[in-house]
Amino acid sequence: MKTAVIAPIGMSPPVISEFIDGIGEPVSDLVLIATSHPQVLAGVNLVKAGLTRKYQWLRIHTEVLPYEDIATSEENFSFMKTAVRIFKEEREKFHCDTIYLNVAGGRKNMCITLALVGQLMGADGVFHLVSHNVEWINERLEMLRSKISEFTDASSIEEANSLYEKDVYHYDALLFPDRQSYEIIRIPTLPYPTDYLGYLVSGMRDHGAGLTGEDKELLVKHGMIDRAGSVSDLTPHGEGFLEVIFNR
Repeated sequence: MKTAVIAPIGMSPPVISEFIDGIGEPVSDLVLIATSHPQVLAGVNLVKAGLTRKYQWLRIHTEVLPYEDIATSEENFSFMKTAVRIFKEEREKFHCDTIYLNVAGGRKNMCITLALVGQLMGADGVFHLVSHNVEWINERLEMLRSKISEFTDASSIEEANSLYEKDVYHYDALLFPDRQSYEIIRIPTLPYPTDYLGYLVSGMRDHGAGLTGEDKELLVKHGMIDRAGSVSDLTPHGEGFLEVIFNR
């Protein structure tokens, strides 16, 4: 049995390592989704060094988005496509039986969007993490920020490991605090019926053909289609959503 964790990472890298350390079951694969912001990339290399030091068997893959922030609808749709591809790879290429989402890191829109994609793609759990000592974590992060920035240009895991070893005590305390100092919260989700999703998608592609009046109204309210009389046309928002579903 293989378990994967997909997690956006932002300016607070400890939420990644805390989750892996505290979830209470072995994780074989970790996919970090990062923007190209230098401080975010520094956090990626810090977390990879800390986790590979403690969990030698963990396969860590980083997906770097080609922008420093998700600032437009187009970038958000691009992020959704990336998330769908990652889900498929973890299931089909790496044969992971269980996929969890950790939405405690990264930008808010990334976390919300990933939770939605996870529900559509059949994620086995969506989790958030809350620290009881958030002030201490923030103070420690700021104290170490200049040192962490040195990880930005680490060109190999060996180089990142070397930087980590120089301040291993402080980095371990930051990334792996006592389990009693934070809570992992499971966000309630329900499995999304694939046949209903297929029905909605087919109806959107066929200009509303085969959809009930109620479902057409729902798609109008959600900005997926425009309806003029008996004719329904995809909106740009609806077109973007279909591109995500079909991963074009």
